[in-house]
Amino acid sequence: MVAIYPRQSIDKKDSLSIEQQIQRCVDLCEMNEWPYTIYGKDKGYSGKNLKRPSFEEMMADVRAGKINKILCYKFDRISRNISDFSNLMVELQNYNCEFISISENFDTTTPIGRAMVYICMVFAQMERENISQRVHDNYYYRTELGFWGGGVAPYGFKTVRTKYKGQMHTILEPNPETAEIVKMIYKWYSEPNGSVSKILYKLNEELHIPSQKGKKWTSRVIVDILTRALYAPNDMAVYNYLISQGANITNAPEEFDGKASIDVYGKKTTNASKHKRCREFKDMYCNISNNDSIIDSSTWIKVQNKRNQIANRPSRTGTGKNSYFTGLMKCSCCGTGVSYTNSRGTQGYYICSSRKNRGWNSCNMPPASKKRTDPAIIQAVIDYYSNPQVIKMIKEITPESQVENSKDDKKRNNLLMELAIVDKEIDNLISSLTDGSPILIKYINEKIEKLDQKRNEITQMISSLNAGKSTANEKYAIITQIRNMIDGIPDILESDDFDEIRDLCHLLINNILFHEDGSIDITYTV
Repeated sequence: MVAIYPRQSIDKKDSLSIEQQIQRCVDLCEMNEWPYTIYGKDKGYSGKNLKRPSFEEMMADVRAGKINKILCYKFDRISRNISDFSNLMVELQNYNCEFISISENFDTTTPIGRAMVYICMVFAQMERENISQRVHDNYYYRTELGFWGGGVAPYGFKTVRTKYKGQMHTILEPNPETAEIVKMIYKWYSEPNGSVSKILYKLNEELHIPSQKGKKWTSRVIVDILTRALYAPNDMAVYNYLISQGANITNAPEEFDGKASIDVYGKKTTNASKHKRCREFKDMYCNISNNDSIIDSSTWIKVQNKRNQIANRPSRTGTGKNSYFTGLMKCSCCGTGVSYTNSRGTQGYYICSSRKNRGWNSCNMPPASKKRTDPAIIQAVIDYYSNPQVIKMIKEITPESQVENSKDDKKRNNLLMELAIVDKEIDNLISSLTDGSPILIKYINEKIEKLDQKRNEITQMISSLNAGKSTANEKYAIITQIRNMIDGIPDILESDDFDEIRDLCHLLINNILFHEDGSIDITYTV
């Protein structure tokens, strides 16, 4: 039985299709009256190795003694790797199986024929390596120009063709539908109790939003989105963050004007980790990408810092789930915290920490039954956030001086850009000190002093712009979060999900004050 084996990695005008290869082989078999079977499912597979479904099926039949000839249109359809091809020829000889190539007409049963095949194989492997290098070089060339290097667009983007210097290139453009999902992922993760597992639950179980491949989301895909710089703008905040992580950025600081994005790609060394998610910024190339960003720089950096904190956080032990209000409760008598304590046969009590640790005479606050206190606080929170006047107040709150903030952000970015340029000048002058004469060193030191003075002035201006901004932004972010979920607050607080109730209470409540007379006062976030 003759095995007909075709293969085609990609469709090209100058290459024979799978069907054409099969027909050439069938014609030869019918001319010689050879019985044949076709193993033709390896379309799209490279010849760099032998891991192909139809090829493995064919070799299983060779080992079972069902095949005595392998017929292909061209020998490099079998393999483009010298080592693989050499081992294959030895194995075929062991099973008395001939190899026939229509195009080259080599007879592998003779020493000359086998030698010719090996010589041609050298050139086939060299061609494959040259093609691989050209693809690699073109990818880096396109990316360095700010275009998309190639492949499927990342989630949240779509590819668009554009002309540059007479050549067509691909750029990325935010996809309106999926870009909103990316924003939601960043928003959920940046929340105080946001996590990858909670994002997975929202996407897969609550919203039923499919991933890019139309399947359920995985933690790996979410982490890839959360860590990808391509979603952030090319402003000085992102520039400084990447520099702090040891990134080698090819663009000058003055190009970071916030009008494009950042692409982190490739491997700086051949022995670097294979996957991007396993590599650090310092192990890859960074440059500006000519596409609009999806996430603002402060949110992107906030998420990166949170990811870094989680990665470096030591494992926790003894984390209890006894109360929704741990960390919120205070004693009005002595000002210390109120903690939960358990008594055998009861659901426990809330007691002043001073009284618990220093003795019963240290404070007059009486213990409060958890069984009675928890429902009372939960109901008070539901009543407060169901009040029409409170709902109206929350919905009417807007960010303060949005236009002014935008002007400040632009001014801050320009100052950061100026600061980076000054730092670069200082570094260059310091480097030249070792080669200078005493007179030259004198002038260099004077120049460095002036630059350092300028640097201090810029730093002070940046600090004054930053003062108060973080607090206002964080407060408005919390109010927006409450506004988006206000209608669902009663359902969550009346559910049986301990974690959700605890997290929501910490979002809605500033503190809970326990008084000597047994009464309780709640101060709300809004």
